[in-house]
Formats: sequence, C-alpha cells, structure tokens
Amino acid sequence: MAFRISAELEGHTEDVRGLVAQGSDLLVSVSRDGTGRVWRREGAQAFGTAGILAGHSGFVTCVALVPGTAEHPHGLIATGGSDKRICLWDVEDLTAPTAVLEGHTDNVCALAASADGRVLVSGSWDCTARVWTDGKCTHTLSGHAAAVWGVLVAADGAVLTASADRLIRRWERGQLRQTWSGHSDCVRALAALPGGGFASASNDETVREWTADGTCREVLRGHTSFVYTVATAADGTLVSGGEDRAVRVWRDGALVQTIFVPATSVWTVAILANGDVACGTDDGRVRVFSRDPQRTADATLAAEFEQANAGFSISAKTLGDVDTVQRERLEAPGAYDQQMVMVRDGSAASVHQWDGPRAKWLCVGHVVDAAGPTRKQTFEGREYDYVFDVDIQEGAPPLKLPYNASDNPYDAARRFLERHDLPSEHLDTVANFIIKNADGVQLGTDSQQVADPFTGASRYVPADAPTATTFVPPADFVINRNANGSAVVAKLAEFNAQLAQTPATAALALGDDAMQMVRALQTALSAAPSGNADITDAAYTALLQAALGWPADRRFPALDLLRLAVAASPLPATHRTEDGKDLIACVAEASGVFELAASPDAPTRTAEINAMMGMRALGNAFATPAGIDAVWAARTHVLEALDGAWARTTNKNLVVALATLFLNLAIAATRMGDDDDGLRILSAASRFLNSTENPDAQLRLVNVFGVLAAKFQLCKDSARVLGDETIVILGIQGKSDAVKKAAQEVGAFLSA
Repeated sequence: MAFRISAELEGHTEDVRGLVAQGSDLLVSVSRDGTGRVWRREGAQAFGTAGILAGHSGFVTCVALVPGTAEHPHGLIATGGSDKRICLWDVEDLTAPTAVLEGHTDNVCALAASADGRVLVSGSWDCTARVWTDGKCTHTLSGHAAAVWGVLVAADGAVLTASADRLIRRWERGQLRQTWSGHSDCVRALAALPGGGFASASNDETVREWTADGTCREVLRGHTSFVYTVATAADGTLVSGGEDRAVRVWRDGALVQTIFVPATSVWTVAILANGDVACGTDDGRVRVFSRDPQRTADATLAAEFEQANAGFSISAKTLGDVDTVQRERLEAPGAYDQQMVMVRDGSAASVHQWDGPRAKWLCVGHVVDAAGPTRKQTFEGREYDYVFDVDIQEGAPPLKLPYNASDNPYDAARRFLERHDLPSEHLDTVANFIIKNADGVQLGTDSQQVADPFTGASRYVPADAPTATTFVPPADFVINRNANGSAVVAKLAEFNAQLAQTPATAALALGDDAMQMVRALQTALSAAPSGNADITDAAYTALLQAALGWPADRRFPALDLLRLAVAASPLPATHRTEDGKDLIACVAEASGVFELAASPDAPTRTAEINAMMGMRALGNAFATPAGIDAVWAARTHVLEALDGAWARTTNKNLVVALATLFLNLAIAATRMGDDDDGLRILSAASRFLNSTENPDAQLRLVNVFGVLAAKFQLCKDSARVLGDETIVILGIQGKSDAVKKAAQEVGAFLSA
C-alpha cells in the first residue's frame, strides 16, 4: 500500500529544520522559531506536544537522539543552532538543558550520535566537525573547505562528514583517513544503510548509496531540485526530501513513491520504527505518512491535505519531465501508479498524479512558469529577466540577485558575491543556482530564444571553466547586511545584564528604556535593511552608549548593530554626539580600527573582532548618499590610517572587510574623485594585493585595479607598473576560480 497522510503536527511558527524519531510513538522537531518540540503519539492518527525545548538564543537547525547510558538511562536529545551551541536535554526532564557544549564559531547545522550514546558529532558552518565524548570535545576535524552539513558515526566508530565543498570524508580517532567524491554539488546529509555503508543527499538533485569503503554503488535520480535530507530504515527503505516539494521513497535503488506536500522546502525526514514516514517543512509543520490503514488519516484531514496540495504552486524549474495532455486524459486511468501528467488550460497548467490503489487522479499543484525575457521584473529602477531571492543566512532577509538571460551566469554570480561581500568560494554554487532557476531560456548568450522549461531543451550547460568575457568593472558598492539581528540583540542584552550585576561596571549598563530603544532599532533594521529604516536619534544614541562606553570585550554586539544601522539609514552619517563626534570618529573610537597600522604589536582577538566590525561599518556607509559623503570627505585620513593595517592581522574577516572598503572607495572615486584620488587608492591597494594570500581580499583588490584603470588613464598606466606581475600570477595560480577569472580579465584589460 502507498503512503497516505496520517497526521499533521502544528505548533512551530517557522521552518522545521530538523526531525528525528524514537520508536513508533515519539518525534522531536526543531525549528527556526528558536524552539524544539517533543511529540508523543496520542492515538493512531494523532500526536500531541509533550514538551518544548527552549534553550537556544537563535534558530535551532539540527537535532539528534543520544541513546541511553549509565549516567543518562533515558537518553538525551541534542539540539544545535545558530547561537553556535549544542544543548543536551534529558528525555524525561525537558525544563532546561542538562549541559551546553560550546566550541564552534558558527551555526551548528548537523548532529549525529553513536549507538552506545557516548559519542556525539557536530557539523558547523565554521567548516569543522567536532567529536564530543562523554560531553567533552576530544577532536576537532578540520579539512573541509566549506560548511560541514552532514555527519554520521559509522558502526565501527569512524566519523563521516559531508560538506558544501562536495566531498565526504572519513575520520578515525580524529585523523583523516579517506576522502570520497562523486557529487557535483554541495553534500547536504548522510544516513547509515543497513548492513554497512551509507547514503548521501546533495544539491546536485541526487541521492547516492555508498559501500562502507566509499564505493558508490547506486545513484538515485528522481528529485528535480536540491535534496536536503535522507533517512533509512532497517528494511532497506530510503526516504529523501528537498526543494521540489517532494518526499520520495526508494527501495532497492528504485523510486517507489513520490509524496508531494503543500510546502516549498522539505528540510528534513525521519522514519519511525513502525515504518511511518515523517517530514518537516518550511510552513512550520510536521507531517506523518503511513501505509497502515489503521493509521491513515480520517476523511476530513485527507481531503484537507489533498486540497492544500491542489492549491499549491509547482515551479516549472523543478517539475522535471512530464507529459502534457488534454484534460480529457484525466477521464481515463493512469498507465502506472505515481504517473504524473500536466494539463494545460489556456495559459494555466496543473499537474496530476495517478493514485493506483484508489484509481483516481490527484491534482498536486499548479505550474508557475519561470519569468523569462517576455516578462521583465524591476530591481532598483532597472528591468531584468529574473530577480531571484537568495537566502544566504539564517535570520537575515533574502538577498536580491538580478539577472538577464544574455548575461554569463558566472559574471552575474561574481557581481552578486562582490556586491554583498560574500566569499568567492560560493561562485560555482551561485552560478549553478542561476543556471538551474533560469532554465526556461538560453543562458549566457545574446539569443532571446525561449526554451521548453519542461524538457530542458536548449538549456545552458556550463563548461568546466567559465567562458572568458570582456572586463566590466563593478559599479555597485559592496554592502554587508548579513546578520541575525535578534541574536545580536540577545547577546547585547546578556552583556548588559552582566555589566549591571557587577558593581564596578553597573554605571555603564543601559537602563530599561535604553534597552527597549535598542530593541526597537533592531526591529526597524529588520523591517527595512536597505537604506530607509526608520530609526530614531534617541535609539541610535543608546546604541552609541554601548559601542563607545562598554569594555572592549563587550562591545562587539553593539558594533555589529552599528554597522547594520549605517547600511540601513542615513541617520548615523548625519548624527553628532554631544561632544561633536561624527560617524568616522565614532567608528574609530568604538572599534579601534585606525589603531591597527599604528600599533607595533599584533592585535588581540578582541581588538581584531572590534576592528573588523568597524571596518564593515565604514564599508557599509556607502549604502546611503549621506554615508558616501561622510567617508569621502574623510578619505585622506581613512587611507592614511589604514595603509598597512593588513600586515598586523591574520583574521580573515578583517582582511576581507578592509579589501571591501578599498573597493568601495575605488567605486566612489569614479563618481566623485579625480586622478589623484584614484592614484592614492591604487597605491595602497597594490601594497595590500602584494601582501595578502586571502582569495576573497584578492578578488576585491584585483577589481580595485580594474575599476580605477577603467575610469582614469593615469591609473591604468600606473596599474601596469604596480600590479601587472601580481595580477598575471593570480590569473594562473589564483586560489579560487573567481580570483583567476577576475585577474585574467583585468590583466587583459590592462594590457590592451
């Protein structure tokens, strides 16, 4: 019998990102709403909330069940989230975590436990995995070049890690033993297979089955978009879910059922001991499906589920190959169970799936065609064939990625990364995102021919390396708006409470009214982060009280809010403190950014973090006309104070923030400056470029050369002398494809 809806669990208010099952009657889910929930069966078709896990200060993104031990006989629930912490909960007492594990420096996004309950493994956006034995970190697994999105403890005790760098690695006692490749895009999840081996899910739309020694024995094809999650059962059943609205059930390498859900993203799946399948989705719900007639939902819920599916949209980009038929076709039986057809009715189209056991066609959604050249979209006053929403970071609003069908996807991806101050290592991922989501037209050419979005005809297929194009200098300032504002305010409030409780620092703490104003400021920033946020002078003054007055090791949350405020409103650029400090003076005093180059000693970690925030604030000032004027007026002082600052630090984020500021100054020079301004910026940038091996900084600095050379002939002549050799070398030996491509283009332009 096919899986049918059994129960819908409602309680979360945002995406359900993690889900695990214990036995047949218990589920644990975690969500972007900041909580976890424990669900216990209350009947054949019902689960009730048995407890809420409220211990994280940000989004909760992963969960694992830790088997019982002598110390914790009932077992533990482990949860990880964007606050970089792992909370451990006793299954029988969910009032508070029994322990909190700290060590990761970014979002904890994957968890897995050993069968004996002693070992817990965590994966993080910080590109590492950590092995925790009896609650202590015994190994930090470093080697992946991108986020570790999947972890697994093998039966023999080895640890497997899967990463956005497309690789799967095997570790034994903290040492790397093997590296396996096969997926062509980010690897998102791992699951153990019965009898040894494991399964992996990937953004490349496939699930792979591997033997224990890392030989790929099966590639499961059926998903039509990113595959986020995979789970396995003792009988060999494999279940996966992804961005195509589908939970797919596999057995013996074959797809046996596709379950569409009325949500866009299936983030997580789990299999219960009785064979039921559960999934968590971006609508905040957990749904359970069963093959047992005793556990399938009553007629009311079944009808509501089918109706919700019928009213949901299916993107043409993720539909895959389906036959287009006349509506009369639905009057005849399907050729086989699970057959899908598309019915066109004028400009509208709907997709129907044949339910063999019930001998009926079910509508599973209405097709939404991709926007193409015949339907333009407007972004910042210009028309584009596409304007994509790209969700880069938990809690941050999606970023807009404008794209025209005649653009090279790699050029568009590079411009997007530069504009938003994102790492160049994501070039391929963003380019492939464009290719996948704009597959209704021929990409990367001047042709406006529309291709069939359902068959993929005339679809753009990238070569092994991006095609060289004529250099086009970046024209948009790079602004760093990425942040989890609620988590920043939570940290600021935590520090404020600590200051208030200590007699020596109590006078520095913000009062209740001031804290309330800071919270209102953050709310305003979240509502309108792009230059028009409605923040008050009083709220900004309260924020400066913390940024300027708190001890150095407690300032960074205030500085983080400051750089967001600078990007979101012109007020910081026009504000003056009671003693006359302007934006540049406030940033310099609060962050110590201008002291980097002047100090003979290497900066402390606290100094580096504060300086990085200050550097980002200066770079973000270019988001508003008032901010541009403020930094440009102080350009000579800024350049003199920061020249050589790169030599005092190895902090990657600080180095990139400095290079970003140089690029923004270069772009401003093309609008407001002259040859002398360009030469001053170019001279400092050349020293910086010759001194750094950071690929993201190199990418921005190479573009500084290109921007200034394209505008000022004197800068072009000087660039040939100052940076030609370095740029040629980077074009051949650059550490990333983005650096190589930019260096090749700028080098060709300088030689022309």
